[in-house]
Amino acid sequence: MSELSAESVPKTGLIIAILVLASSTSIMSTDMYTPSLPDLAIEFDTSASMVELTISLNFLAFGLAQFFHGPLSDRFGRRPVLMVSLLCVALLSLMCTVATSVEQLIATRILLGLAAAAEAVIGLAIIKDLYNEKQQIKLLAAFGMVIALVPAIAPIIGGFLHVRFGWQSNFYVISALAVFSVFVIALCLPESTTPDKQALLIKPLLRRYLGLLKNKNFLVHSLMLGIALGIVYVFVTTAPIVLIGSYGVAPDHFGFYQGMLVGCFFIGSMVAGKMIDYWSSERLMIVGCALAVSGVALLLLLYLVTNFTAVSFTLCFCLIAFGISSVFAVAPSRALSSVVGNTGTSSAMLSGLEQVLAALAALVVSLLNNGTEGPIVLVTSVLAIILMLLMRQSMQLRAI
Repeated sequence: MSELSAESVPKTGLIIAILVLASSTSIMSTDMYTPSLPDLAIEFDTSASMVELTISLNFLAFGLAQFFHGPLSDRFGRRPVLMVSLLCVALLSLMCTVATSVEQLIATRILLGLAAAAEAVIGLAIIKDLYNEKQQIKLLAAFGMVIALVPAIAPIIGGFLHVRFGWQSNFYVISALAVFSVFVIALCLPESTTPDKQALLIKPLLRRYLGLLKNKNFLVHSLMLGIALGIVYVFVTTAPIVLIGSYGVAPDHFGFYQGMLVGCFFIGSMVAGKMIDYWSSERLMIVGCALAVSGVALLLLLYLVTNFTAVSFTLCFCLIAFGISSVFAVAPSRALSSVVGNTGTSSAMLSGLEQVLAALAALVVSLLNNGTEGPIVLVTSVLAIILMLLMRQSMQLRAI
């Protein structure tokens, strides 16, 4: 629980609003410019696979950096690390706008991923600092529900900006939003932890990370999050090329298709937040996994027996997104509740494993990209099988 007194803890709504603002900036740095991907391949005279690396390698950097941002926030506090990260996001977003080659854009996007990673891990740490397990599940469901709107809205805005002002305009908006977020955090968000001067000592830090990897409860639920997010990243990374390039969806209409998926995640998060009052967390997660796997099975069936349309392709991922929303509501609390102390470090490991696994899925599907749905179906099916195996492990751990 928090180092703050009960009287000094800000209202829950204010905390969630601030975390949503900071996280939205990070999410928009990826999702806002996805409608520009096909045109970027033309502008930089390169392949679709190379352009997709601006997303998948950004994801990978985002995941790896979280292993460092968590301990940094334990050492220096949540607020300063969050604010410095957002200032770097503002600067690097501006640097993206002056890239003259796809290689320059990839390099800058990697740096942007490293900077933007703080928002995800510190948000989790702040929630664990301040609330108990049941409150965490409710808040994570609410947080996920609101955050789900960002990937829906961002590509719609990004498509509009791309068509009317060019792809660079997306990064100008992200930079401005990052600067605004810094001011809000400076004015409204108090520090939720006491800095630990020992948090960055290498040997103790490595021991803590090794201890987390040996914690089966923590590891299984972290991996579940990574696999679930990997399915989302597969869609985010390749759907613009397939829907815009193969199905002829207009760049400024693509956001509506991604919005369908995100809308289903939003609804699923809302349902999860309500159902936790009636179902056990285990039952909620089992049902969510079953729905997600059903969506993958439908995706595979349609691929094998008929031709996709833009709508049918997206609807399969909508069912998947609805299901995995329960995983995102329950699994973080399950993982973090098995750890005592070092909230920043454990949040970093949780979020880092999640993001790295998801990024690797995005990287694999990028490298396999051939402009068709085949690589997407293949990678998504493999991820669904792994998710089922992890769910089984989770049930066995609960029974012990």
